[in-house]
Amino acid sequence: MTSASRHHIVAPAERSTLRDLELIARATAEGLRQGLHRSPFHGYSAEFSQYRHYRPGDDLKYVDWKAFGRTDRLYTRQFRETSNLDALFVVDVSRSMNFPAADSHERGSVRHERTKLALAQAAAAALATLVIDQGDTAGLLAVGDSTSFVPARSGRHHLHLLLASLARLTASAVTPVSTALKRVSVVAARRGLVVLLSDLYDDEAALGEVRRLSRMRHEVIVCHVLARAELHLRRVPAGEFVDLETGTRATVDPGAASATYEQAFATFLSRVTHSLAREGVDYVRLVTDEPIEAALRRFLVARRGRA
Repeated sequence: MTSASRHHIVAPAERSTLRDLELIARATAEGLRQGLHRSPFHGYSAEFSQYRHYRPGDDLKYVDWKAFGRTDRLYTRQFRETSNLDALFVVDVSRSMNFPAADSHERGSVRHERTKLALAQAAAAALATLVIDQGDTAGLLAVGDSTSFVPARSGRHHLHLLLASLARLTASAVTPVSTALKRVSVVAARRGLVVLLSDLYDDEAALGEVRRLSRMRHEVIVCHVLARAELHLRRVPAGEFVDLETGTRATVDPGAASATYEQAFATFLSRVTHSLAREGVDYVRLVTDEPIEAALRRFLVARRGRA
């Protein structure tokens, strides 16, 4: 069942999750606004197009009086109106996004580190709040065992519906995120902003779809969501490890494999960043044990500067 058919319903068990997500979104978005002052996204505007000779009846406020002073001729400025921004948030709900498991145990203590999916939900909620607060539209797409799709719309009521759909997402799918990206051109009514939140573990297919969307003139932002343990392999005793995506089990000694693993992971990150840079796609890395506000603020300030 898609969220489009039931996204107006919030079950009692989901209310706490939704309330937490709303609080995170509101607090993070407010913190980002204080650091940004201006929106880093492109909303409605009127862009200068050309001059033409003044015609009787033209609105005098569009007359270029400086040009009149230089040339003694009246010219009227013409503008091209640009439409509102449509933002679509594509969230990876594959099984690898359920890492690290909540309340995982380490050396007899309990670590409270959010999963990659929880981080993606919080980041999407904060950015969607910014987009809708500036008067533009935001939607959601996640493809797993079923498809969660919320069309891009505006308004506070719609934001609540979008956050409710975000809060319900679970990382249980065997479907790669590239499948969701393939559907963007079908569900998006026009070119707009596509924000991908994923660990990019099906990187070749996902990066190929990102390139395709970019060449279709969508503006794409990739939020690369990672766990700290993926960046640096912990020195824990040898044991059986499970691939969350495939269920494959293997006996590994992390101490012996750490150097090889970290080199391979660094190569993976380099491949991702260089591939996106070649396409001019914006990239921001988010890590589960770090506050998202600082990372998003740095990224959005830099993005605004580039714009």
